[in-house]
Amino acid sequence: MDLIVSAEDCTTSKKNKKKPTVKPVPPRYAQNGSKSQGLSSGFTNTRQRKPASSSSESIRWHEGQITRRAIIKQKINEYVNTFTVHGLTKVFIGERLESAFWLVILFCGLIFSVVVVYGLVVKFLNFGIYTEIRSQVTDENFFPSITFCEKIMYTDHHTSYCGIPYDDYMSTVDNHRDSTCDHTYNRTNLNITISEGNGTFWSNGFFNITKCKTNKHIHCANNGYFKSLSSFNHSCIRWNYNGNLSGINNHVDIEFEFNIPDWFDKDRAEIITATPHDASINELDRTQRIEIEPHKIYDINLDKTEIRRLPYPFPSNCSNNKDKFHLFPGRYTRRSCIESYKFIEMYKDCGDTTDHIRPMIPRDIIEKYHQNNTINNTIPCIFSHMRGNEVRAEKCAFPCSEIELMFFPTFKRARNNTSTPTYKLTIKYHHVAAYRIMEEKALYSWDQLACEIGGFISVVIGASIISMIEVLVFLILVIVKKLTTSCVILKRQV
Repeated sequence: MDLIVSAEDCTTSKKNKKKPTVKPVPPRYAQNGSKSQGLSSGFTNTRQRKPASSSSESIRWHEGQITRRAIIKQKINEYVNTFTVHGLTKVFIGERLESAFWLVILFCGLIFSVVVVYGLVVKFLNFGIYTEIRSQVTDENFFPSITFCEKIMYTDHHTSYCGIPYDDYMSTVDNHRDSTCDHTYNRTNLNITISEGNGTFWSNGFFNITKCKTNKHIHCANNGYFKSLSSFNHSCIRWNYNGNLSGINNHVDIEFEFNIPDWFDKDRAEIITATPHDASINELDRTQRIEIEPHKIYDINLDKTEIRRLPYPFPSNCSNNKDKFHLFPGRYTRRSCIESYKFIEMYKDCGDTTDHIRPMIPRDIIEKYHQNNTINNTIPCIFSHMRGNEVRAEKCAFPCSEIELMFFPTFKRARNNTSTPTYKLTIKYHHVAAYRIMEEKALYSWDQLACEIGGFISVVIGASIISMIEVLVFLILVIVKKLTTSCVILKRQV
């Protein structure tokens, strides 16, 4: 309800000094029909006073902002006065000429540091390596595995297709002109029996081990150290297949005989080969074998080197992982990888592969590329791949860990020749109770990079990681101060 001051009260005598009386005025309706209130003098009070609580909150908010800005400003001044970067404090608090001088000095030092750091980073990203070679002395220098094979039987099994060896194909071509391969066919159909006797005798029916003895007087002619390889149709045996045999002076003597099977071609003399290799490798590298003859005593000196390579991004780009196309069991080797891709490509082109490899081909490759061709159509394709068509070497990386064996065979004639062909050999390490390690190492490691960058920047501008954090905190405080000031201005405008 509006109030109106009467005219009589306004003319009251000054002598009485009475305050004008305020009388209520009844509400009246405006022309538009709404109720309106006003003063009798014609002035309408339309401004409403703000609540007292809202005003006090605004005052408290402004006081808080002022306090916050004062604290931030104080912290900024503290950082400006205590910068650990050489010359940075002078830039902020020095005279104009002095500030400009130190700004130029800091800018030049920063540019110089960026150029040098860039060169160091490029040097690091080249991933250069060097090879450290050292000799490792050990109490137990374990022997490698040695696989003994009859060369003709091994080659026939390894290269045969549908039971037809590579060397016999041309002589039997007319016998299977229009026939397809029966994959269940087995050339020898061997059912061998392993026999042994008190560590002094072991046999798989072909190889009769009559002596296996170390200089520690360990008799190793037993199933613990010899096994017949069914994957090669028992044409091979493997000594020390677990790689757990060692000797004080790394010396072992082995003697054995070979029984020629009845179906063996009498026109061809047996050839025994010995292939030293790491015990974790199953497939043979035929380029590393040596041929041994009966009635001779062989002295095989071994030199073992353990090679350790660096993986990607270093130049060796080594790998110990086998993908789905790696066919052979045992540890990954570069040669087994190359052979795997070779036989995979053979299967894709020919629709089939050799009897030895066929069980290892992945099922999805068989379902996609198998062809039911005749033997005469398949064999020429297979043998052409065996003679050539090498896969590209870059598909197969070097292993990150590898045992490299160098062997130096010598022999002499046996004094007492018996009528039974006997093979004798002595296996020993060239270095007693020691082997060589070749290890790749980074030429420029990340910690060396960090040390050189930190040392150079510290020399040029006196900065460290803590200094950079200090400057970063200073910049954050400046930004917060700017934001706080902007917020106060906006609040006042509202």
